[in-house]
Amino acid sequence: MSRSDHRGRTATLAGAAVIAVMAKPLVAGRVKTRLAATIGADEALAVYRRLLESTLAQAEKLVGVALALAFVPSPGGARPLPPHGPRWVELEQRGETLAERLAAVFADLFAAGAESVVALNSDSPAIPGRYLRLAVDRLAAGRVVLGPALDGGYYAVGVDRQTWLAHQGALRHLIEAAPMGTAALLSWTLAEASRAGLEAVQLPLWLDVDEAADLPVLARLTTDAGLRGEASVGSGLRGQASVGSGLREVYLHVTNRCGSACRHCYNRANPWEPDELTTAEWRRAIDDCAVLGAVSFVFLGGDPLLRDDLCELLEHVTGCHGLKARLFFNSPITAALAAELAAAGHGRLRPLVSIDGPEEIHDELRAPGNHAAVIDSIANLLAVGLEPVANAVLLRPTLPGLTALARELEGVGVTRLHLILPHQRGGLAADLDLVPSGAEMLAGLRELVAVAGELDLTVDNLAAWRRRLAQPQDFCTAGCRDLAIDPYGKVYACTITAGDPAFVAGDLRRDRLDDIWRSSPGLRLLRAARARDRAECAACRVVDACGGECWMQAHYAARVRDLPGGPGAPFPYCDFVRPVFAELMSERQAVVAASSSARLPGAGGGQAAAGGADYALFDCI
Repeated sequence: MSRSDHRGRTATLAGAAVIAVMAKPLVAGRVKTRLAATIGADEALAVYRRLLESTLAQAEKLVGVALALAFVPSPGGARPLPPHGPRWVELEQRGETLAERLAAVFADLFAAGAESVVALNSDSPAIPGRYLRLAVDRLAAGRVVLGPALDGGYYAVGVDRQTWLAHQGALRHLIEAAPMGTAALLSWTLAEASRAGLEAVQLPLWLDVDEAADLPVLARLTTDAGLRGEASVGSGLRGQASVGSGLREVYLHVTNRCGSACRHCYNRANPWEPDELTTAEWRRAIDDCAVLGAVSFVFLGGDPLLRDDLCELLEHVTGCHGLKARLFFNSPITAALAAELAAAGHGRLRPLVSIDGPEEIHDELRAPGNHAAVIDSIANLLAVGLEPVANAVLLRPTLPGLTALARELEGVGVTRLHLILPHQRGGLAADLDLVPSGAEMLAGLRELVAVAGELDLTVDNLAAWRRRLAQPQDFCTAGCRDLAIDPYGKVYACTITAGDPAFVAGDLRRDRLDDIWRSSPGLRLLRAARARDRAECAACRVVDACGGECWMQAHYAARVRDLPGGPGAPFPYCDFVRPVFAELMSERQAVVAASSSARLPGAGGGQAAAGGADYALFDCI
């Protein structure tokens, strides 16, 4: 197994769970070649050494596991390895390619008696210990564990002995035929595992350091100041939302149950399971959020109206805590239910009605008869004093009907319309023809605004976007002032990521919310991101206004195309957003020039910025 003097220690692997770190020789020019092309071979070697040593140190903190350092020998048989303690068994990698060497590491460790093996890359900053523990604990027969990386690859892959012996051919194919070094690696592996009848379990997302663009995030992850929010936006801070400013808004995915089958539903990929949080658990979660400073809650799903305790939970937010709530829903709201919601809302509830166009367009996207049910629900809500905000997703079929929708909404008494950019997750991931170009969106918006100006209807995105001009932005406030909780107690930075294991920040059935908020590795990774880390944002004149827009939309739009994801992925609707903000900036400059005392109201943006009288203004969902 090993050519080193550690060979005798391989006996300690019998029956052990093994963490194996894949290491390259510490030789300039042999590591981080893409990075070296930018910063030089010596500096790239220094970066790699720090990454490797931090990975070894994290692995050593794990108890109850054996440790293996799988190294690539240098020419001539030299073994320039980093310092490592007596727990480590050295294992020489065999094979020409990374895929061949990785497969051989599994084969050699199982031949030495290992009960399970998790192989780690050495290209990541200290992989969180809780991720390593999850990787070991989640291994089971018929299962492959994968740790997804931002670049579309994986930082960890693991199987147990039983799975290896029963599926060795499929697993070797899974490794040896994999498109290593490409952004398609993770999605390819997931698909091939499914074809082989293997269950693929994903860990939370983490960072690979391969390009110069990864270095700023690496630097912030390894310093406290970069994550607390102590510098100006111009220096790269997430300026609109530091952790110290407290939690502001929480999205409660109270159920995945839904009676609709909307073609573009981002939540479609999330199945319903019976073990949802109980009423008592949701009440405790709301209490914990309030303690951390939350002032508003959004109820959504699935369809929250399918929870029998919805009004009780609304009452707990608006009555017990005196906080504000918004409610997305899909089921029809009768007059009786509208009255119950009004009573539970205590004047602090804003219903959010999904309507994607006139009847023909809307029903084709959602379901026959759904449009009529929405119009009836609007009437019943208005009758009890609840003023709904209408929400329309900017899909290709939606755009031609926006002006007709505006007139229809005014006719039934709705005064606010909010436009939502498509989330390329769930239903849309399999139906990308529904996603329009930025030019199509821009034309639709201009036609809508022209008509809305003649009506008693506000397109509230415009007010929200204008608010952003008053203070520089740097991404949204997800994970910095906002959180989401799914039906089973998992916590996420952004509501659109709910149900995606790559973005789980914690679990309320296992972790305290304040611990998740302050120390979750997933939240730390997001908080380390800056819009200006993207080359296209750094050179853009409207970046202070748009803030790089939605990192989640960027991530899913990239991953559905097998491109590197995470906050560094390019925003997919830049050709829509950039001209909008350029026009708003010109408008503002003209107003300021006309009157030195003119000011646009409000503070900086993000989806939790709106408050008080403008509570319905938001940029998200």
